[in-house]
Amino acid sequence: PDILCALGLSQLKKLPRFAARRRALASAYVEALAPFAPTVRIAARPAWSDPALHLMTVLIDFEAAGRSRREVVEALRARGVGSQVHYIPVHRQPYYRALYGDLDLPGSDAWYARCLSLPLYPAMADADVTTVADALRGALAI
Repeated sequence: PDILCALGLSQLKKLPRFAARRRALASAYVEALAPFAPTVRIAARPAWSDPALHLMTVLIDFEAAGRSRREVVEALRARGVGSQVHYIPVHRQPYYRALYGDLDLPGSDAWYARCLSLPLYPAMADADVTTVADALRGALAI
């Protein structure tokens, strides 16, 4: 309907500002989390790209940290930081398992085992990135 189109057009006007903010926050995360390497790495992006990230995904070596992902998520929550796991690999989804059977995709499974999404949204303050990084440091005891 026209009203939804009008709403969509008004939202698109905000896109450049939102994208710039997400890029700035992602850069702040890269800097804040760099000292946590190699236990924590930012998910790689092609060098030629300049994404306005939807998710701030990090890959964590939970084994090296001596913590499970669940323990880290709960420790972050106790420090006031929400986190999520995005996304269950497609080949593990019930529909595709029924269609193709159990597939052995070790790269996909390895990614999933290490991924964790940290807060990233345009209204975040610069200090929020530091808060999240400090909470992650505490959750991983690094």
